[in-house]
Amino acid sequence: MMEEVLSHSQRLEADAAIDALFRAEYPVMVRLAYTIIGNNAEAEEIVQDSFAEVHRRWSEIRKPGAYLRTTVVLGCRSLLKRRFVRQSQPPEPPAGLPEFDVALWTVVHSLPEDQRIVVVLKYYGRCRGSEIAQIMDIPGSTVRSHLKRGLATLRKELES
Repeated sequence: MMEEVLSHSQRLEADAAIDALFRAEYPVMVRLAYTIIGNNAEAEEIVQDSFAEVHRRWSEIRKPGAYLRTTVVLGCRSLLKRRFVRQSQPPEPPAGLPEFDVALWTVVHSLPEDQRIVVVLKYYGRCRGSEIAQIMDIPGSTVRSHLKRGLATLRKELES
């Protein structure tokens, strides 16, 4: 595949668009990654790597926001798979959360990885089922199944 050569003005336009995407999405993507993996430093690193990937492949990307979100989630999943031992306790919630939010944080982080990612993308990332299926590279029926099981667990744990 031949690499596309951008003119100087096209490169400036691309850089401006990437800068605008960064300013708008960086904090949102860090919170999304943090919610999935529970470590702020690792979340920031994943998001920075994802923006670098967007920058590298800018001329090939049709939907930069969707591509960025997918790259962040895949980076989180990759990190979770590389961890040798699953944490026995959920990561510490952010400081200053109300008591109910701390309980919710704890229960969400106790969900199996796939269920947790689907729930976070659906309710925090506000993604549609089809977007989640594409991001996670799984069928829509599997997304619905993970969501149903995850929500059932959340209800059960929060009611007790």
